[in-house]
Amino acid sequence: MAIHSYTVTGIVLKRYNVGEHDRAITILTKEEGKSVYIAKGVRKLRSSSGGNLEPGSLVTAHCIPTKSLPLITQTKLHLQALEHTNTLSQVRRIQQMLEIFDFLFVPEELDSALFSQVTDLYSAVIQKQTAISDLRSKIIELVRMLGYEISSDGNASLSKQLSEIFERPLRSFEYLLVK
Repeated sequence: MAIHSYTVTGIVLKRYNVGEHDRAITILTKEEGKSVYIAKGVRKLRSSSGGNLEPGSLVTAHCIPTKSLPLITQTKLHLQALEHTNTLSQVRRIQQMLEIFDFLFVPEELDSALFSQVTDLYSAVIQKQTAISDLRSKIIELVRMLGYEISSDGNASLSKQLSEIFERPLRSFEYLLVK
């Protein structure tokens, strides 16, 4: 029986430690939607893929299917969102975007228009010149493309509306606030 490998390209949404040297990585891909992968040995000091699989990275990952979760064997970093970030507000924007993507998407293939919308929003958040009102309208457009009802008037709080859709408050709005 031959093992068939495949390649996915997507945005790393989150990660958590598994075992002593491994990590579970959640990636939003066009091919599989939001999927969880296991990266063996990435927490070792000599790991070449460890830095590539940080949240906010746009990566291409070579994977091998297993009985449980697919294994990531190689990665290629295309863009690291936090690489050129030097302000807390920029880090907060990126973290909020990743949390919104994590709640909005499910494990299924994304159509080209939807994935294009996701990558456009990702690029807009990374660019420091993008206005908050433009980011807000892009998020609202993405949420509407997924079939959710959301108000676009300036009086309604976007975070409150998203919290109602997700049926829980957004964490990134809490722990990154300066008090």
